[in-house]
This record gives sequence, structure tokens and C-alpha cells, in this order.
Amino acid sequence: MTTAPEVLRLDGIRRSFHQGETRLDVLRGAELSLSGGEIVALVGPSGAGKSTLLHIAGLLEQPDGGTITIAGQRCDGLGDGPRTALRRSAIGFVYQFHHLLPEFSAIENVVLPQMIAGRSRSEARQRGRELLARVGLAGRLEHRPAQLSGGEQQRVAIARALANAP
Repeated sequence: MTTAPEVLRLDGIRRSFHQGETRLDVLRGAELSLSGGEIVALVGPSGAGKSTLLHIAGLLEQPDGGTITIAGQRCDGLGDGPRTALRRSAIGFVYQFHHLLPEFSAIENVVLPQMIAGRSRSEARQRGRELLARVGLAGRLEHRPAQLSGGEQQRVAIARALANAP
């Protein structure tokens, strides 16, 4: 049996926040290793640092210490530009509250990140149609988020997260 390659590794992640003169140590040496195709759940009480850990793993937030490795590339010391480029190409986010752009249709919400990444409009639309069909929304391409159910919005968010093949 072959093992899938490691796609994410967090070693010794530390993150603190200051509230007035009080320092709150949210992450104290967190470790995580994920392989391709692996499904995991991050559970814990409110305030335990789950969102902070996910923001650090997704390169949205810098840790105070420790290392982040994505697909074999060390990322914790990268500047804003390289972090943004890596997020665009290697990471797909599906947020709890979707964050779909309300003025755009389902297909446009999936096309936009692809065009930002440099794909042509026609290629992006074709991939968007394919992804939305895969999540059962082939008949809802031109509907805006307000016209979609919560579950349909979540599926648009999944298609958008997969659009750049992270």
C-alpha cells in the first residue's frame, strides 16, 4: 500500500494575542501533518485556537513561531506577494459562511478566482460549468447567491475552492 504525499505540515506553531497588558497564548507548539486525500476534523471548544490554526495553515495569518510546509515548500518566511500566489495556486478555502459575492452569479463566483490566477474567461467558464455540474448545480449557473438555498451556496463555495485545482 502506498501512502499519499504530505501536503501540509505544521511544526511547533506558536501564536499569541495581546489583550491590554495580558498575553493570551492561543497556540503553543501545535503540530499537524496531512497527506493528500486525507479527511480530518479539527474539533475543540470555542476559543481553543481552531480558527487561528486554520488561518495560519492557509497562509492568511503569520505564526509567532514554528514552520509551515505546503506541498514540500517552506512557507512561514514568505512575504505577502509569494504567500498570496501560493494561496491562489495551492489552497482552496470553503468557509462556514460561504463568502460568495452577492452581485455575481454562481458561475461568476467560480470564474473570478480562475481569471485572477491568469486563466482566460472562456477556459474559466468551461471549468466553472464542469465543477458546478459535479456538485449538482448545472441548472443554477446564472442564479445569484440570494436565489440559492444554503446548501446550494455551500456547493458553489466548494466549486470555487476547487476552481484553481489546489
